Amino acid sequence: MKTVAVLAAFVVTLATVHGHDHSIEWTITGEPFEECILPGETLEFIWAGGHNVEEVSAAGYMDCSGITNTEPVAGNYKFFAHNAGTYYFVCGVGGHCKGGNQKAKITVDPSC
Repeated sequence: MKTVAVLAAFVVTLATVHGHDHSIEWTITGEPFEECILPGETLEFIWAGGHNVEEVSAAGYMDCSGITNTEPVAGNYKFFAHNAGTYYFVCGVGGHCKGGNQKAKITVDPSC
């Protein structure tokens, strides 16, 4: 019975460690956001209004190109990290990306 209790505690600990959610307060700060999360975790972009979240290529991240929607949308936006890799997001509204540096580089890696 003691073994079952220890095993149950271990499983709960793993679920807590690997099920961690992350968030970004998606506002114009003048600095890009960077996060490193584990595969299987969720990152939520949180905002009250006036923004959107557009996934772009690495080049699009650097020069704020590849944006398909320039209209603000109601938040929030959740990114679920299925696979390891680097993902790039920008705000496509107005000059938020170019002028305000409102963008995020998300690394998904088992070593995070």
